[in-house]
Amino acid sequence: MRLIKRALLIGIIIFSINTYAQKKERNNMTNQEIVTKFLNGFNDSTQIKKSLDLLADDYKFKNPMVALNSKAEFIKLAQEIGAVITRINIINISENGNWVATFYEFKSSIPGLKSNIASEWFKVENGIIKESHLIYDTSEWRKFYAQMKE
Repeated sequence: MRLIKRALLIGIIIFSINTYAQKKERNNMTNQEIVTKFLNGFNDSTQIKKSLDLLADDYKFKNPMVALNSKAEFIKLAQEIGAVITRINIINISENGNWVATFYEFKSSIPGLKSNIASEWFKVENGIIKESHLIYDTSEWRKFYAQMKE
């Protein structure tokens, strides 16, 4: 019984240290660094969990085709996005208070939609992304999704 209690205590301590280290790392990063780390996670599948860890549980995401109200909803979308997005290249990034504006190119594996320009605005509070608004031309994407449904 003592061995189980000790193992449980050690597990709790390790979890606490890991959680503290992640929070401390976020608090030492600028808002721009947080957003950059988030976007770069889509370029490396081994880093995507670290990207998603930067989102608040009540993260709100909006683009011209969808509005989501939780991190869990976004994770489902991110899995779909990850299947076709091959790279995100940040062209410019700027910060004003809690808001970080990005201008980037996202590349996809879909013929005719290989290169796309977007702007995404992120609200960062206490080292965590609370919301973002993605703006891009969806005319060709809508045609692609319509063909998928047929």
